[in-house]
Amino acid sequence: MLLMLWLLVLLPALAYALRPNEGAVVAPVRLAIVRAALLLGAWAIVTVEAASAARALTAGAALASWIVATLAVVAAVVVRCLKDVAPVRSGGPVSAIRDGIKSRRGATRRTWRRTKSAAAAAPGRQWAAACVIAILFISVTVLAIASAPNNFDSQTYHLPRIEHWVQYASVDVYATDIHRQVDISPGSEYLLTHLRLLTGGDGAYNLVQLLAAVGAAMAASRLAAQLGGGPTAQLATVFLLATTPEVLLQASSTQVDLVAAAWVACLATVVLDEFTRPGERGPVSSERPAHATAAPPTDALYLGLALGLIAVTKTTGLLAAAPLLLLWGVGRLVRDGRRRRPCMCGHDLDHCSRAGAARPLPSRLRTVGASVAVLALALLIVGPFLARMQAEFGSPLGPAMLRESIGVQTADPRLIAVNGLRIAHTAFDTPVRPLADALADGIGAFAGLIGVDVNDPDATFGSTTFPTAAWYPDEDRAAFPLIGLATLLGAAWFLWKGPGLRRAYAGALAAAFVLLCATVAWQPWINRLVLFLVVLGAPVAGILAVSLGRRLIERRRKAVAWGLLGTLAVIASLAGLLTVAYGYPRRLTGAWSVFALNDHEERFVRRLEWLPQYEEAAAAIAASGAETVGIVQGNDSWEYPWWVLLPEGTELVALQSIVPGRAPAEVADVDAIVCAEDLDECATLVPGSWDMSTLGTIAYAIPPETR
Repeated sequence: MLLMLWLLVLLPALAYALRPNEGAVVAPVRLAIVRAALLLGAWAIVTVEAASAARALTAGAALASWIVATLAVVAAVVVRCLKDVAPVRSGGPVSAIRDGIKSRRGATRRTWRRTKSAAAAAPGRQWAAACVIAILFISVTVLAIASAPNNFDSQTYHLPRIEHWVQYASVDVYATDIHRQVDISPGSEYLLTHLRLLTGGDGAYNLVQLLAAVGAAMAASRLAAQLGGGPTAQLATVFLLATTPEVLLQASSTQVDLVAAAWVACLATVVLDEFTRPGERGPVSSERPAHATAAPPTDALYLGLALGLIAVTKTTGLLAAAPLLLLWGVGRLVRDGRRRRPCMCGHDLDHCSRAGAARPLPSRLRTVGASVAVLALALLIVGPFLARMQAEFGSPLGPAMLRESIGVQTADPRLIAVNGLRIAHTAFDTPVRPLADALADGIGAFAGLIGVDVNDPDATFGSTTFPTAAWYPDEDRAAFPLIGLATLLGAAWFLWKGPGLRRAYAGALAAAFVLLCATVAWQPWINRLVLFLVVLGAPVAGILAVSLGRRLIERRRKAVAWGLLGTLAVIASLAGLLTVAYGYPRRLTGAWSVFALNDHEERFVRRLEWLPQYEEAAAAIAASGAETVGIVQGNDSWEYPWWVLLPEGTELVALQSIVPGRAPAEVADVDAIVCAEDLDECATLVPGSWDMSTLGTIAYAIPPETR
C-alpha cells in the first residue's frame, strides 16, 4: 500500500514537471498526467527486464529502481521550478525555486477558483451525474482494497507467473504445463511484480486496475475535449464509462484488460494532439491557418512509450493502435505538405509567397524519423519479451497453440462477417431474452444463408458455442449495450456530419473493430477483450448524448430530451450500482459480500467447493516439512492457491512441461507432490512407495517417512 501512495506522489509531481504551457494544447493538466503515466509505466517495465537480465529481480532491485525514479522526478521538478521563474532572481537557484513554487501556487489557486466557479454554475443534472460517479468510484475502491485476488485467469496464470519470476529472480521462460504463464504478454504482471517484491504479498494488486480505470476515464474525457466536446460532453464520457459494468468489475480485479485500455487511450489522446494544437486544424474549424504549429519531438517519445506498453500488456490493443498511428502519420505528412515557412524580416511579399508555396523536404524527413523513433521506442519496451518468444518457440508471437486458440484461422470474408456479428451480439446482450434469442437466431440464419457454420472452429475459440448469455455482471462476460449502441450511433453521426477529425477518429474506431473481427476468434468472454474499444468509443457516445439533448431542446422538445436522456441515465446508474452491489466475483452485499467472506473464501468464491481440498492438501504438505513441492496440473488448473497456502519459502516446480526445451523437474528432486484436476497423470508420476491422497479435484502425495 505504501508503494501505491509513493506512486500517487510521484505521478502528480512528474506531471507538474511535464505540464505544457497553458493554451499550447487541449486540457494540459490531463496531458501532463498522461505523459507522467507513460514514463512511469515504461520505467516499471524496463527495470523489470533489466533486473531480470542480471538475474537480480529482487526486492532490493525494485526498491533501487523507485529510488532512482524518485530522484529523477525531484530533479525534473526543480528544473521546472527554475523555468517557471525566468529570469532567475539574484537570490540564486534556491530563491528561484521558492519563487517558482509560489508562482505555481498562484496558478493552482486560480485553477481552483475557476473550478469552484464552474461547479457553482453547473446545473443539477451535472451534479447528479458527478455524484453517481463518486459513489461508484468509492464503492469500487472499497472492493479493490477489501477483496483478495479471485479472478479465474489470475489463479491459473496471471499471478503464478509472478511467483515463478520472484522464485527464479528472472522473467525467463520456465517449465510449466500452463503455456499462458510464459507466452501471454506480461506487461501488467510486470507492474504487479514491483508490488509483490516491495510488499511481499498481493494485498495491493487490485489497485493497479483501479488506477487504470481512473486513467482510462481521464484520457477518454480528454479525447472528448479534443473532438470538440465541451465540459458537459466530457462529464458524460466519464459517466458512461463509470457506469459500464465491465469497467466497474475489472477496476477491482487482477485482470489486464483495463490496463491495456488505459494505454490505448493514452496513445489516442497523444495522436489527436497532432490535429488540435493552436495553428492546426481543430475538430470544428474550417479555415486552414497560414502558419501551422510544428509538432514537438516529444510526441514521438510518448507515442513510442504508449505503443510499447500496449504491445507488452495485451496485443489486441495493437488493433486500435495501428489505425490511430496511421492517422497520426498521414496527418503529419499532409501538414508537412501544407506547412508554410514564416516570412522573415527583410523579405518582400513576393519572396514570402514563393517561399510559402514551397513544400520543404526536411519536414517530411522529420516525420519519417519520428515514425521510426516511435517504433524503436516500442521495441525497446516489448523487444526483450519478443526475443524470448522467438528463442523459445521460433516465433515472436509465441507458440502455434496460442495463435490457433485465440486467433481467426481463416481469411474467408463470410466467416469474418459472422464473427463480427457474434461479437456485436455478445457485446449488446440484454436481459430481454426474447430479443437476444431472436437476434442470435437471425445471425445463425444469416450464417446458413451464406453457407458457413455459425460455430466454425476457424473463427471460434476451442469448443465454445454461440450464443452465450452475457448480460449479467460477471467480470468475464458483462455486456455493455448502452455505451455500445451510443458509440455505434455516434460513430455513424461522426462519419456523416464531420468535421474531418471526427470522421477520421470514427474511421479509426471502425478499422479497429474490423481488425478485431478478422483476427480474434469469438469466445464467451469476448467482451473483456474489446474493453479498449469501449474506452475509445466513450467520447463518441458522450458527445452524441449531449448533442442530441441540445438539439432536441433547440427544437423545443425539452420534455423529449429530458425523458430520453434521463431514462438512459437512470438505467446506466442502476446498472452501475447493481454491479458493485451484486457483481461477480466481488460484491458489496449479499451472501458473497466481501464483508461476509474471509480471505481464503474470497479467493475461492468461483469454486468454493475446492477450498477445503486445497487447504487440507496444503496443511498436510506443510506438516511434512517439504521444502520443494512438485506441481501436476492441467492447462486451466488453479496454481496460485498453492503459492498462498503453502509455507512461505516453499519452492514450487512443475513436474510437467509444455514448453519445448524446458524439461520438468524430476520427481526424485521434490519432497512432495500436489495435483489439481489432472489426477490420472498425477497417479502415473507419484512413486509407488509414496502415499497419495485424493480429495476430489485435488490430490497430494508425500513420502511415507514424512507422515
